[in-house]
Amino acid sequence: MDARTAKSILILEDEPLIALDHDEIVERAGFTQVTIFSNCAAAHEWLRLNTPTVALLDVRLRDGPCSDIATFLKKKGVPFVVCSGSSQGDVDPAFHNGIWVSKPCIPEDLITALTQAKAKVATQA
Repeated sequence: MDARTAKSILILEDEPLIALDHDEIVERAGFTQVTIFSNCAAAHEWLRLNTPTVALLDVRLRDGPCSDIATFLKKKGVPFVVCSGSSQGDVDPAFHNGIWVSKPCIPEDLITALTQAKAKVATQA
């Protein structure tokens, strides 16, 4: 089964409690396959062989900014949501391709953003 039809999501978050919270929220949003990484290097390696339906990114992880991941996702046609405490004006323009949700986020706001990202996938199909 293609990961894009399985409603898969890649989550990049290095704070364990936030990652667990996001895991619960994305399941409520209808994602059935959840993959979580706390560093960019592991996520990049995973993305070489896998294509999620949608991605949920923090701007910075333990090993640095996720701007290369955001650029890679855009090239692969994977819509993404950025959930960050950083200001949009203070981040790499690569993140401007995503739907922005400020951290800490209200779960319903994150679900709305994820639903919008999934809708982008439906229009691309």
